[in-house]
Amino acid sequence: MKRSGKIVERRTELLGRVVDVLITEGISDLSLRPLAKAVGTSARLLIYHFGSKEKLLTDALEQVRERIEGSLRNLAARNRPPSLGEFLLMFWRWATRGPNLRYFRLLFEIDGLAMQNRGRFPAHFWGVGFARWRRVFETEFGQPSDKDSATSTFQLAALSGLLHDFLCTGDRKRTTDALHCLIESISGRPGARKKRIMARVRSQVS
Repeated sequence: MKRSGKIVERRTELLGRVVDVLITEGISDLSLRPLAKAVGTSARLLIYHFGSKEKLLTDALEQVRERIEGSLRNLAARNRPPSLGEFLLMFWRWATRGPNLRYFRLLFEIDGLAMQNRGRFPAHFWGVGFARWRRVFETEFGQPSDKDSATSTFQLAALSGLLHDFLCTGDRKRTTDALHCLIESISGRPGARKKRIMARVRSQVS
């Protein structure tokens, strides 16, 4: 029992180190030998603890999601966003900060790699992240019960697309304006964007 506990502890420690390396270096041309060297172990021990490179990436993705969710839970507990729109604004400000962007860059990288080798990843890999976020949208902010799945899928896909756009282009102003369009479509206040643009124009003129 004591040995088993040490193995689990060692695996958890290695996974944390692997995630830190992947967040910094990405997964381009990823192979186990240089990754093992970077985390202070051997490729043989990584296989022993995780079984395969695909399983290691699956577990790394899960830990990245847990880190993101933990940070957002703490942020939401402090700010207490009263609506989905306010939550999305809070999320966007947090997600587009330099240190946090690395999480999402890695998520997109792993998703891209997995799509090229779909059969080599476990079945539960697919859709786990979206399912978690859909539950947040559907249960925490009172989405209409007859449209839960479609509505939250649309909102989450739009948010994911905006993050991907920002990572690719670095255009903060355009993507943030697009986020406000999404929020306005959620809140049902289509005139809000026009008012915000007019306020910006007036401030520039004055």
